[in-house]
Amino acid sequence: MRDREERVVELFRRHADDIHAYAAWRVGRQDAADVVGEVFLVAWRSLDRIRAGEERGWLFGVARTVMVARRRQGAAAAALDERMSTSVVEDGSDGFADDVALRDQVRRALHALGERDREVLVTAAWFDLTAAEAARALGVSRPTYAVRLHRARSRFRAAYERIAEDSGEALSMIRNSVTA
Repeated sequence: MRDREERVVELFRRHADDIHAYAAWRVGRQDAADVVGEVFLVAWRSLDRIRAGEERGWLFGVARTVMVARRRQGAAAAALDERMSTSVVEDGSDGFADDVALRDQVRRALHALGERDREVLVTAAWFDLTAAEAARALGVSRPTYAVRLHRARSRFRAAYERIAEDSGEALSMIRNSVTA
C-alpha cells in the first residue's frame, strides 16, 4: 500500500502542474483543479496499468477523457481567449501594439480552425509533449498524430495568412482615411 501511495505522490509531483495547465486551457481555470483531481483518482485506481516511462502521456490521455466527459455533461468552457489575453504583459515597449495585433491574429486564426485542429496545435505547442505523449493524450497513433499535426499546421497557416492580409488591408484603409 505504501508503494502505491509513493508512486501516486511522485506522479502528482512530476505531472500535476502540466495536467492543470492542459485542463485550464480546455475547461477553464475554475474547473481545472477538479479535472486534476479526477485524473489522479483514475491514476490511483489504475496504477497497475500505467507503464513506467509512459506516465505523462497516459495522464494527458486520462485528462482528455475526463474533459470530454465533462463537456458532454455541459461543463466545458473556452479558456483559450482568456489565456491569450492574460499572457500579454504591458511593458511600455514600442512593440506592445504589434504584440497585441499579432496575438489577436493568432487567436482569430486558431478560432477559424475546427476543434480537432486547435486541439492538436495547442497540445503540440504549449504543453511540450513528445509526439508519442501527444498521440497518447489525444487517443490516436503516432502516425495519425503526425498527419493531423501537419494538416492542422497547414490550415492554421492558411487561416493566419488570410487574417493577416485582411488586417493589412484594414490598416491600409485606416491610414488612407487619416491622411486624406
